[in-house]
Amino acid sequence: MNQSDRVREAQAGNHAAFLALIEEQQDRLRRIAYYYVRQDMDAEDVVHEAIYKALVGLPKLKQPQFFATWLTRIVINCALTALDKRQRLVPDDSRAAERQPALAPDPDERLDLRTAVQQLEPKQRQVIAFKYWHDMTIEEIAVLLRKPAGTVKTILHRGLKELRKRYADPNEPAGSRPSPSAEPSELSAEEALQHKLAELKLRTEELFDIPEAYELTIADYHEDKREGSRAMFVWTKAGEDPVWSKPGKESGMSVELNGQGDLIEYTIDVEEAAGDLPELTVEQLRLRAEKFALDHYPGALKPFSLTRTKSADSGMLFFYEQEIMGLPLPMSGFRVKVHRSGIVSDFRYFGRQTKPKNPESIVPKEQLLRQIADTAKLDLRLHFLHKSVDDAEKDELRLVYEPGTRWMHFRADGVEEAREAADEDTESEEPAVWLPVPELPAVEAPAVRTAQDVQELLGIDPERYELLREVEMDDCMTGLVWRRRDWEPVASEDRSLDAFFRQRSEETLKAKIDPVGGRLVSFIRFEEEIPGELSLSRDACLDIALGFLTRMQPGLAPFLQLRQQEEAPDSDREHFDFRIGKQGVWLELEHIRLSVNKTSGRIGHVMGPSVDPVQLQAVEVTPLIDEPEARRIYAEALDLKLRWEIDYSGNGKRRRYALKYRLVHKEKGLEIRWIDARTGELICSRLE
Repeated sequence: MNQSDRVREAQAGNHAAFLALIEEQQDRLRRIAYYYVRQDMDAEDVVHEAIYKALVGLPKLKQPQFFATWLTRIVINCALTALDKRQRLVPDDSRAAERQPALAPDPDERLDLRTAVQQLEPKQRQVIAFKYWHDMTIEEIAVLLRKPAGTVKTILHRGLKELRKRYADPNEPAGSRPSPSAEPSELSAEEALQHKLAELKLRTEELFDIPEAYELTIADYHEDKREGSRAMFVWTKAGEDPVWSKPGKESGMSVELNGQGDLIEYTIDVEEAAGDLPELTVEQLRLRAEKFALDHYPGALKPFSLTRTKSADSGMLFFYEQEIMGLPLPMSGFRVKVHRSGIVSDFRYFGRQTKPKNPESIVPKEQLLRQIADTAKLDLRLHFLHKSVDDAEKDELRLVYEPGTRWMHFRADGVEEAREAADEDTESEEPAVWLPVPELPAVEAPAVRTAQDVQELLGIDPERYELLREVEMDDCMTGLVWRRRDWEPVASEDRSLDAFFRQRSEETLKAKIDPVGGRLVSFIRFEEEIPGELSLSRDACLDIALGFLTRMQPGLAPFLQLRQQEEAPDSDREHFDFRIGKQGVWLELEHIRLSVNKTSGRIGHVMGPSVDPVQLQAVEVTPLIDEPEARRIYAEALDLKLRWEIDYSGNGKRRRYALKYRLVHKEKGLEIRWIDARTGELICSRLE
């Protein structure tokens, strides 16, 4: 059965077929989600939400052959929504697309020599690696290690002498010289993969000192037509959760290498190591950033220029990019994040990209500005502003106009972009019909602040489920995970990313709560549910869903409308989607989604809103600024800024670019996201 056949089976209600489709795609989905949100915890959430949306929307997919494209679009949309809503995330442009293999110097492939070097004393191994694999001089090594040049020469001499001795002595201990049978060409495919993974792990240990308190959590290797070969290694402090840790409190390190052993990405938590080290100047931090890049790519500063710097999380981010026509190419060069103490905490290498073709002519921006001023459409809606991502003084719900051009791209050469036929979106296939929610009786709804509260709200049986984790994810969110007590792990040494997430999700229930607000934020089951004895209709399931919402968020029902959906006769679950608004003005990106098991009446999944009834009751939804006046305010403040953007219309290995105009505020240089419908204030994005 091919993929299209499985999609049709899943559309007909075959749950196993849907799970098989997701199993095929899950590694790719996690990588895509991670590229955007850059945190394992959030990537996991994005994939979970995307899987749920795919399950709900699958019956409407008209072309099964485009399932992978469709699913990828859902993941990207979920990731962008997560970036937009979560206050603690500050993404940058380099996180908005798939990764590209670096163009690096020819690697040293002599595995036998590397194995021998690995058996030397740490000091000897380190100096030899710096000297011969990173082309550093004795003086540079001395500065790096803070040792006299003479001491470095002595360590190098002794290390080389020990190497010659091992290669010349026929009676050397077993294991000190690699066996010829270990050549990858003579191994099975699985053995060759493990062999390559072991080689790249060895290479990682040559490049970096792994703290003794850290233990290896993930060791994963994959190949991709666009990315090439990649190996990822993650170490975490023993006893700490590698995914759900409170920001600023985690202790871990991750390294990604390409198949040749060149560094692609490096991240380490440095707050503990930084200790009481003095704070360096921005110029000193820049020099540390360049030193790190040159250690791994000796010619890194020649093709790339420092294009921008940005303050971020107790340090500075430095972006070195390839420039064409004086404009940087996204996803080129490298970026380095340096802690204020001077310790490099994050590095990402993109490499040199193929030079794009300059457009033969460029449309005058005045012409486009006049066109936008005449045709811009403003939509009235409610939006919850987050001061971390929106240029606002505080988090609050406001009545705004959203420019319809905000998501539009204008090619600088005036060529109109065609939409691909495969670019399907279930949200826009047909207009949704929304129904009023019946008036619900008031019920007692105790606050949800503990795991015990969640168990009582959702009917989680503590005799059947054990609470595994309860983690403070940030200042206002707590993560909870239960697992069935009869679950038995499969004995395996597999440390792949897939095995890691499978081990964390199998037969689990996961919830997020806001202990301060006393509410459940989300809940999902990752278990093969045992069918119950019920056979509930959609109406009966709706009664259960509405009753649950009344207990979960008292007073919210008057602000809800239910999306009309047909009953799912071939599925064991009924899904419900509610939009949130007031007097016909709706919140964008704020829906409540939940499912009910028809055989047991249990809640299977719920995604709650960011707003509460008190905020909705207080917000005014009558605009004081009409649309023509808002359009005038918008047009007067608007400017166009040229920049290179990634062209996704091609499928080749090389990344392609197109020169485009970006809509920005003429004074702030930031994207105009909203016009306050009561004050006329322009609200920009803080994100560049």
